[in-house]
Amino acid sequence: MDWSAAETPLVATRAVHFAATAIVVGDVVFRSVIAAPPPRAEAGVVASRVIPTLRVAWFSLGIAVISAGLWLMLQASSMSGMPFDQASSSDVLSTVINETQFGQVIAVRLGLAICLTVCLAFDTRVIARWPEFAAALAFAGSLAWSGHAGATIGETGYVHVAADALHLIAAAAWIGGLASLILFLRACCRSKAVSLASHVVGRFSIIGLMCVGTLLFTGVINTVILVGSVHALIVTDYGRLLVLKLALFSLMLMFALINRLVLTPRLSSFRNGAVGWLTCNSTAELVLGLIILAVVGILGTMHPAIHS
Repeated sequence: MDWSAAETPLVATRAVHFAATAIVVGDVVFRSVIAAPPPRAEAGVVASRVIPTLRVAWFSLGIAVISAGLWLMLQASSMSGMPFDQASSSDVLSTVINETQFGQVIAVRLGLAICLTVCLAFDTRVIARWPEFAAALAFAGSLAWSGHAGATIGETGYVHVAADALHLIAAAAWIGGLASLILFLRACCRSKAVSLASHVVGRFSIIGLMCVGTLLFTGVINTVILVGSVHALIVTDYGRLLVLKLALFSLMLMFALINRLVLTPRLSSFRNGAVGWLTCNSTAELVLGLIILAVVGILGTMHPAIHS
């Protein structure tokens, strides 16, 4: 492996930041696209069900901001070669923010986080929904400039950044959306809201299929640019870790297919336990997704296989 134990805090911080970003973005997508517009007769019921997911969005946004600040300080220490406490000085951080692409990306993401904070505060107003949705997508997609895609030069770099931004948005919508779906299903289960659960799960399945298609397409582009060959995929540490990521993605897809083809059609009645099984399977999907984000946290600190 080309990362050392000294980089473990950076890897962990990246993973936490990616997970928090995914959950807040996924919740915005869930509330803006999947849980709305609800059936007319249950509009008020939907509003009460999304309150727990909104709380999770607030918490995740806070974690995202805190982890971004820690990531900036760790990166400043790595770039300057100084100990963490010295690199956390205002002079060093100011230099990183003003003179490096990474620092500028962090600054932009802080602005997007502020925009999301304002929109979440006025979430009950329709006028805030579309700015909130746009800011959330930008919050996820902007991570592309903080990784390998942002360092790719030339025309390939434009393709790479575009593909990676779409990849990140799709991953956030799916993985983060699962957290909101689980909370929503639990609320529906307690109140026996059968038609509402069926309505939301059906819409989530459609968005999920779109996300999977986007992930596969953009994943191929990223792999070609960063790995380059099947040989490099097998013999390099980066390639083998990427294979692990693909294996975890396949497991996620298996659970998603079971949910879509087996459990979703059974939602017409709560007596067959479909909602319970659907919640359990979605939880397994979410756990696998979070592990994938941890793997991504490691991959971002490694040299791409094509450079080996």
